Amino acid sequence: MNTQKNLMMLTIVISAIYGVWAIFAPGSIMSTYGTPEEFVNPVTLNIVMLFGVAAWVVAILGWHIRSTVTEENVEKAMSYFALAWLLYGLHGVISERILTWPEGLEPRVFSEQTIGGIVFLVLSVVYYMLRKPKSS
Repeated sequence: MNTQKNLMMLTIVISAIYGVWAIFAPGSIMSTYGTPEEFVNPVTLNIVMLFGVAAWVVAILGWHIRSTVTEENVEKAMSYFALAWLLYGLHGVISERILTWPEGLEPRVFSEQTIGGIVFLVLSVVYYMLRKPKSS
């Protein structure tokens, strides 16, 4: 069950780091994702900061789940973590296509956001595959 708890901690750490980044440097995140300068304003910065708070909520809930997980419920807990990574990944892959609408559904370039989405989708699969501890 150590593998599962370590994977849970990875989610917690990444969510906490992303949350701090979004709360304290929302403009940096927007530039990383290629947001045009004309879209950076107090409203959009506040929305990014709100998502940073949501990332912290994920980290806090993940910490709670990790601390209460047992052999009997670890599979279910890992499935929740896999679902969270799946949602992060879908956001990364689909949002680039939404941003290019109505010009087309194909992204102009293979952006950092798309690459991040693919990495998160891979993490989702890994979490799902490793949801059960090895039999002792």
